[in-house]
Amino acid sequence: MYSSESLWIEQVRTDRDSPALDKLVKKYHPMIDNLAKHYYIVGFDREDWYQEAFITCYETCQIFDGTTGSRFGSFFKMKFERRIIDLIRRENASKRKINGMTEPLEIHPNQQPIDGHRYLIEVKDQVEILTKKMSKLELTAMQFILGKITMDQACKQQSCTPKKIQNAIYRLKHLILQRDDSDLS
Repeated sequence: MYSSESLWIEQVRTDRDSPALDKLVKKYHPMIDNLAKHYYIVGFDREDWYQEAFITCYETCQIFDGTTGSRFGSFFKMKFERRIIDLIRRENASKRKINGMTEPLEIHPNQQPIDGHRYLIEVKDQVEILTKKMSKLELTAMQFILGKITMDQACKQQSCTPKKIQNAIYRLKHLILQRDDSDLS
């Protein structure tokens, strides 16, 4: 006789049944929450963890073979934990890549600033001037563009729809592209 878990796995495997997938992921919420306490991924909120769990659970259902006596929960946990570790590795690799492309901004009193430093200082100054001209909505849209917050967070922060954030992004792009150096002084 099939257990409800076995039935759900079979439904996900054969029918891509989302209610069955939803039931499986809900059953393993405590495991997902526990892993979220042990691992930190920049920008991940609880919904991101559950989204990754849905993807992993679906993939696990496709390859799980319960005939050998293995348990789905253990297999799912192992696959999910590996997925999280891969995400952390990818995040750390991108950080290392960016760090390798940077130059120190320290300028000693007896040293002339190099061109890269001058450029960074100019960009910083231009960004400061531009941000002073931005509305709160545009500043929030800028945080979204830079990956500091999600679209949901931006909408909650400004009590607006994603369409308003998209319009603010369009205005920002237009502001940046249309500006000239005389506007910035």
